[in-house]
Amino acid sequence: MAVTVATHAAAGPAPAPRRPRRPRLPFLLIAPAAVILLLVQAYPLARVAALSFQSWGLAQIFSDEAAPFVGLENFQRILSDPLFWAALRRTLVLTAAMVSLTMLFGVGIALLMERLPAWLRRVVMSVLVMAWAVPTFVSTQVFAWMTQQNFGVLNHLLGLGQHNWYVNPVEGLSVATAVVVWGAVPFIAVTTYAGLTQVPGELVESARMDGASGLQVLRRVTLPLLKPVLGIQIVLSVIWDFQVFNQIWLLRNASPEPEYQTIGIYAYMQAYQGHDYGYAGAVALVNVLLLAVVLVVYVRQLIRMGDLA
Repeated sequence: MAVTVATHAAAGPAPAPRRPRRPRLPFLLIAPAAVILLLVQAYPLARVAALSFQSWGLAQIFSDEAAPFVGLENFQRILSDPLFWAALRRTLVLTAAMVSLTMLFGVGIALLMERLPAWLRRVVMSVLVMAWAVPTFVSTQVFAWMTQQNFGVLNHLLGLGQHNWYVNPVEGLSVATAVVVWGAVPFIAVTTYAGLTQVPGELVESARMDGASGLQVLRRVTLPLLKPVLGIQIVLSVIWDFQVFNQIWLLRNASPEPEYQTIGIYAYMQAYQGHDYGYAGAVALVNVLLLAVVLVVYVRQLIRMGDLA
């Protein structure tokens, strides 16, 4: 026994355990995508940020004249520009309407699919995927044909005669909202249905045995469990709908009136019709900063879902 103690004393304290090395393979795998994103996203964003502090116009396009640095002048102009604030309000209202309708119809269809027979569920799923696969240009042209003043099928079905849907911007933007919702509902429906399949059946059955109605089960059991998924869907929908451009642009034949302009369209018009690229860059940068706030919420949702997992 004494020999054993002496041996341990001579050996000294046990060495500290080595920290496990972090695997490098995941970082190597995502490195090409990260480099491409930096080239595709970082440089244009930096260029737009630089333009926003300059007076950049036709003189710089057709000559070698350097763009003068104007500091915060373009951003000060934004604060006093009523067209910008009107476009911002319009963008916020449209985003709220598009996201609300998309979530309402998408979640509703997902709940309906849960109660359908298996064969009918496959049919609905196939129809949703096919609608989702239709390009934005095609779906927008279909809605434009449906609301055409002289030969539109919607006027015929509603008995409106030769009603012009685009004289009133409220009606015209409603058509654009319908196009966006049509294209976005399949994603929400399919994703929500996938989340519904993960809701434990025993919880639902237990709630029903306790006397809960279908609506109570939905409010107290199903929706709380789907909250992380629905939260990410809402944030993604806000990001997508805040940037809606093609639908309005195509419905107004590539020349949207001021009453139809969102922030993205307003920045585009300032750049390529007004040739005021510095001011357009400032508007675009403000748009990016607004979306960055939503992006922070999205990342927090992802981290929270990772913690829950």
